[in-house]
Amino acid sequence: MTDFTPGQRWLSESETELGLGIIKELDYRLVTVGYPAVEEERTYAINNAPLSRVIFSTGDTIRTADELELVVTEVNELNGLKVYMAHPLGQPEDIQPVPETHLGHKLRLTTALDRLLSNQLSSNRWFELRVDALNAHCQQQQSTIKGLRGPRIDLIGHQLYIADQVANRFAPRVLLADEVGLGKTIEAGLILHQQLLSGRAKRVLVVVPSPLVHQWFVEMVRRFNLHFSIFDAERLNALQPKTSIKDMLAQIIEEEKAATESEDEDNGEAPEQTWDNPFLSEQLILCSTDFLAECDIDQLAAADWDLLVVDEAHHLEWAPDAPSDDYQRVETIARQARGLLLLTATPEQLGLESHYARLRLLDPDRYPSLEAFREEQSHYQDIASLAGKLHDEASWSADLKAEAARLLPDMTISEDQREAILAELLDRSGPGRVMFRNTRHNIAGFPARHVHGIPLPLPEEYHYESDEEREGHLHPETLFHDDRWCTLDPRVNWLEQFFKQHRKEKVLVICANRHTATDLHAHCNYKLGMNVAMFHEDMDLIERDRAAAFFADDVDGAQALICSEIGSEGRNFQFAHHLVLLDLPLNPDLLEQRIGRLDRIGQTEDIQIHVPYFEGHAQEVLFRWYHEGMDAFEHTNPAGHDIYLRSRDALEPLLCGDPEYTAIDALVSETRAVADELHTLMETGRDRLLELSSFDSERAEQLKQALADCDEDSPLPFMQRVFDRYGVDQEDHSDTAVILKPGQHMRDAFPGLPEEGITMTDSRATALARDDMQFLTWEHPMVTGSLEMLLTEHRGKAAVSLLKNPKINPGTLLIEAIYTIDAVAPKYLQADRFLPTTVIRHLLDANGKNISQAISHDGLSQQCHKMDKPLSRKIVGSQKPLLDKLLKADEARAVEEARGTIDGALEKMRQEQGHELARLKALQAKNPAVRDEEIQALEAQTEALEKVLGEARCQLEAVRVIVAGGA
Repeated sequence: MTDFTPGQRWLSESETELGLGIIKELDYRLVTVGYPAVEEERTYAINNAPLSRVIFSTGDTIRTADELELVVTEVNELNGLKVYMAHPLGQPEDIQPVPETHLGHKLRLTTALDRLLSNQLSSNRWFELRVDALNAHCQQQQSTIKGLRGPRIDLIGHQLYIADQVANRFAPRVLLADEVGLGKTIEAGLILHQQLLSGRAKRVLVVVPSPLVHQWFVEMVRRFNLHFSIFDAERLNALQPKTSIKDMLAQIIEEEKAATESEDEDNGEAPEQTWDNPFLSEQLILCSTDFLAECDIDQLAAADWDLLVVDEAHHLEWAPDAPSDDYQRVETIARQARGLLLLTATPEQLGLESHYARLRLLDPDRYPSLEAFREEQSHYQDIASLAGKLHDEASWSADLKAEAARLLPDMTISEDQREAILAELLDRSGPGRVMFRNTRHNIAGFPARHVHGIPLPLPEEYHYESDEEREGHLHPETLFHDDRWCTLDPRVNWLEQFFKQHRKEKVLVICANRHTATDLHAHCNYKLGMNVAMFHEDMDLIERDRAAAFFADDVDGAQALICSEIGSEGRNFQFAHHLVLLDLPLNPDLLEQRIGRLDRIGQTEDIQIHVPYFEGHAQEVLFRWYHEGMDAFEHTNPAGHDIYLRSRDALEPLLCGDPEYTAIDALVSETRAVADELHTLMETGRDRLLELSSFDSERAEQLKQALADCDEDSPLPFMQRVFDRYGVDQEDHSDTAVILKPGQHMRDAFPGLPEEGITMTDSRATALARDDMQFLTWEHPMVTGSLEMLLTEHRGKAAVSLLKNPKINPGTLLIEAIYTIDAVAPKYLQADRFLPTTVIRHLLDANGKNISQAISHDGLSQQCHKMDKPLSRKIVGSQKPLLDKLLKADEARAVEEARGTIDGALEKMRQEQGHELARLKALQAKNPAVRDEEIQALEAQTEALEKVLGEARCQLEAVRVIVAGGA
């Protein structure tokens, strides 16, 4: 039992932030400790009180309650209390007694040496976990693909390349214009994730069409662990300040009074209203274009956005004399936001004016007028044509070399310099500075698509007389109020036979209406006894995840997933190869979205598209219009929306009533002519220069390989040790997944762990197939939060352990010292590019010699074992002067060693920043797409980096005293 005496000073091992405690009361089983620094008390059981005695030694500096600093010269004891003989700093002759009851209360043991010498010891396992966390943190900061490894995405080269190019810019302002199906949302998410992780951006606003709000929300959460707040009118009203009538009258009186007093100065204008801005309540906000059209746009624009993202930007209509209201509202925000991402799959297909309007939003100074843009574009096509020839032709003709020399007079034009010449041409013309566009022409890896039309007779019950209600013709089953239609609809009979013929294959079924999906699911499940799942908009996210996971399960999962239209949004089912379209949407883009659930890079087989339709019916009209008119099933159709606009007058009348085949043939013929015209126009306008600047296959392969290598470095083994230490319950889910739940002994909330638990996988393949699992990477919030928690706590900073090695004499003393070199800097400076947290390890013998080269940390840890705390404290107490002397001398050596690392980081920073600054200035002289803001930001960044790197420090982060014992 520990001997306590009232008045003694003790420290709480679990709550060192309470300061120095004083024993107030005790009885045979309890001890009460007061903590004057925080004016709190704690009562502990005497037998297991988490307290350690604070005793200072000769030479230590102590602080009294009245803030006087004294140096201890002698330690005496009186009635169980320590009395220190000490003198003020610099006055050794002025010796005075200081009872420990007079010591100051604000003892802060933050350094590893402080904690060691005051016997604030952690276990051996905590020390080893802290060292591993330091090394992991160091490795992540040194990663060349930081920001790319965390998202749940396929490793697709062009997406990674664009993210790598854009996300490293200061406040990027670019147009992401990849063709339909190439993943613009993924690219935007990667850029957002990297900008937020690096600290370049903190506040983001995403504006999307209303039907895409849910899809974006799910994509950002599931793929990037970014939790956006959806703002609509209801949420905005809830955030508005609630002011009483009395307060409103008082404010009006104050405003009128202020206006009167300042009338002579401001011409009588009332002071600006000072309501709190509700858009400052969240960092990441997602809203619809409909909400944007109704909200206070000046208030929204004033919310200090680092990055604005606008999806489907081609819907923002603009004309020189009549820009749309939507366009002007986006422009209001874009002028104040530092960065801007515009997403559109049809950047130029809606005309040169529309394309100019998008670029004008990105940089109005660079694109001041439509006339100047037309002039620039007239010369640009010649450069694009030249770039294509230089890239494609193995041997360059004399005329081709002469044309290249005319544009690049300062370079030697030779096939040997092909890459350098193309790179310089791209830089000087610079389309990739503001715009990225990839098409299926320059991206490989997509599957073939095959369509199978199944004509079926129209049931008598489906005959619909109205010529006005188009819905009844396109979806005749909606005329019924229950599932009776399933027994008479030949599409259902056909689907039953199809399921039986493809029992071992996954089938995705999409229909427009939720009630159609639920009726069909009930019929197949309960009346036909088939194993099918369901997915529709009335299900919550957890239910949808379970349905998708059930469908993805190869062993016991559902054969088919029956979806309403929402099944074509935000989910990828590329493990399935059969797509059944029970009906067809009127919107060509929606049809492409449906097919896009299977038609993705990574699809391993050709896609079989099955379309059962009724003969002589609106469904046949749509099938033939899509298939024969525009070839929309078997090939992507980026011009689909324009084709619809030009043929809808002929199409829509045929969707009501009983169409004649001659009218259908005429529609198909007209649509084919329009489609051929638009496709030819798009192909002839194909921009080779833009394609070349949008994708570098060599760099893309490097990124893919680096990410594949990172996938092999799973954080799970490290995190399992963290879970054990913090009391998180773990349960195996499968070979590649684990279930985590809060344990009964968890003291505090664990980062990223909900009360209901979570399932995690460190397998990218599993994560892509199972939306209900989270993808555990070194960039996952649970991992980054755990590292931050570990490294900001004091546990593991000091430990004593027993070394069992028969080759080492018992009683041998070793000291393992772990130092870190850190540059304290704001995240957005990204100082860790040049000086990441760097770990220095020293292993000292009793003479202070560094023998770390002889044995590694891991090798040593395998031989180190737990030592009881009383014995540990006794060893530290007996060796305190030696430990203090050895560690202080060693820290001086570590600081000197760190100086070389810091100087090297400064030199690297000066070279890289100087090179990039010179490149941007030279490029700006040739290509005005390089903004002044980028150059100014780089110069300011360089100046700030010079300061923070010069102030980098080396400090002792953890120390372990090792005493050799028996084998």
